[in-house]
Amino acid sequence: MERRTPIFKVFLMSILFMNLFIISSYAQQTKKISLQGFLKDGNGKAVADGNQEMIFKLYPSKEGGTAEWEETQTINVFGGVYSTHLGKNTPLDNLSWGTKTYYVGVTVQGSELNPRTELTFAPYSLGSPSADVANTVKCSGAVGDIKYSILNPTQFATVNGNCWVPMDGRALAVADKLREIIPTMANIPDGSGAFLRSQEFEGKADRDKDRTSATAIAVIQDEGFKSHNHENNLSVTTTINSGGNHSHSFYIGKNSFQDGDGRQVVEHAGTDNNSVSGDKSLINTTTTGDHSHTATSTVGGSISSKGGTETRPVNLNFWIYIRIN
Repeated sequence: MERRTPIFKVFLMSILFMNLFIISSYAQQTKKISLQGFLKDGNGKAVADGNQEMIFKLYPSKEGGTAEWEETQTINVFGGVYSTHLGKNTPLDNLSWGTKTYYVGVTVQGSELNPRTELTFAPYSLGSPSADVANTVKCSGAVGDIKYSILNPTQFATVNGNCWVPMDGRALAVADKLREIIPTMANIPDGSGAFLRSQEFEGKADRDKDRTSATAIAVIQDEGFKSHNHENNLSVTTTINSGGNHSHSFYIGKNSFQDGDGRQVVEHAGTDNNSVSGDKSLINTTTTGDHSHTATSTVGGSISSKGGTETRPVNLNFWIYIRIN
């Protein structure tokens, strides 16, 4: 017979039993055990998000034996974490609470994972409706509360109850109290690496310029920078020396003047460095027309980028949780 190898090398990292729910309705009671676990694949990584069909069984022995209770559930797994209640589909009333020790077995894809996990003391109060509730782990806070903690998800659930989950964007079940209160909230907010900010109150300080008191709650706001100026001390000076005076030279035939007096008149009327060559006179006008030129310069360039991958204040990182039940 071929032996089937489970796809999960370490499937059940931890099962936490907490927060016993005993709901009375006349003489009838609905009894449930809260349970939370973490699922890993064969490579030790969290299993893919999605629904998993899981069979839960309660045995009176750690190994072998026959299960005295069994229930099948389809559970949404997100980030490897699942949360449910035993007793949702099959009543827990007929078990011998108080006289036997029970161990939970979990079956996924036809294979039951080992070892089984012993139930803690909390479920044994199922045998007595008047049991001291101080012996159970109560959920702290109220539905919709948010907490920062230095404790990881498993540690946090141990001391705060499994009605709290990491605020990681996971889907809400229809039966979750938070979903009942806010029916449109199909997923909890994804607070991964995000800073939290108070909602604006109408008519108050208005520090969040891009939101109002009517803005939807728990919506991501993209990063941004306030409009500002940069100093630029670039200065360009262009100097062109004045100049460009000039003179004109032209010849006048010597015979075109009567006597030499005519030539002398020309030589002294705005001329300079004149000379006579053969039958013609070279006339040089005096220099004139001093002027300057205007130059237009264009300066190009850029301001180099500098800094890290985000804009942030000095901060500490903690786990963040939200109560959903």
